[in-house]
Amino acid sequence: MARSINRKELKQPDEFVSFWTRLGSSISAHRGKVIAACVIVVGGTGGTWGSMAWKQHQATRETEAFSRVEKTALAPLLPEKTEKAEETKPADDEGEGMRFKTDQERLLATITEADVFLATYGSSGLARRALLIKANSLLRLGKGADAATAFQQLAQDEADKGMRLVEQDGLALALEAQGQIDKAVDLYGSMAIEAQQAGNFYADRALFGKARLLQKQGKGKDAERVLHEILDKMPKTSLRRDIDDRLAALGDQ
Repeated sequence: MARSINRKELKQPDEFVSFWTRLGSSISAHRGKVIAACVIVVGGTGGTWGSMAWKQHQATRETEAFSRVEKTALAPLLPEKTEKAEETKPADDEGEGMRFKTDQERLLATITEADVFLATYGSSGLARRALLIKANSLLRLGKGADAATAFQQLAQDEADKGMRLVEQDGLALALEAQGQIDKAVDLYGSMAIEAQQAGNFYADRALFGKARLLQKQGKGKDAERVLHEILDKMPKTSLRRDIDDRLAALGDQ
């Protein structure tokens, strides 16, 4: 049989109701403080969303600015037959339709765009890529000293081992452009050691660069030794044809 329920058994539900009643009264008594706390919470949330929106806007602008650097570097040249008839076309707002009369004009424009980007977004994630494009453009323009400075800045701060080797390769070429062949040879040698410690990535290219410069110095036997070292240690190198051609040329000397 169902037994009757006395008042004592309702004590817990009554206390539960009383808790919310007291809470409501407390909120009414401190209404001003509660409203202020809500405003702070809502304001803080709005500030967070505002900050996120601003960062996203900045990231979009940064990407668009970097895209302009890339488009300038990759812009086509005018056909030779229209060189005298057409002037260099400046970039529009989107960087579309750019064409240059000469490679030198394109390289100078690329450096200018990279400088503008670096001045505006110098601490951004894309800054290193912009500086790399600038360094390569300086090298192709024959400005070895300026290119060497840029490549050295990139290499000394580079955390990625593979990219560091690529940047050091640029530095070696910049040293060569300045006539500092011995320094470039030494750099290629240290690069080969770094590359071998990193699983031989870029090791063949570093050694090939060293052999090329040794041959340039008239040290044919040393160059041959380095080229054979590549074939012995990295028989599947993609430079096999270049190595064979250079060995044949050395053999004819």
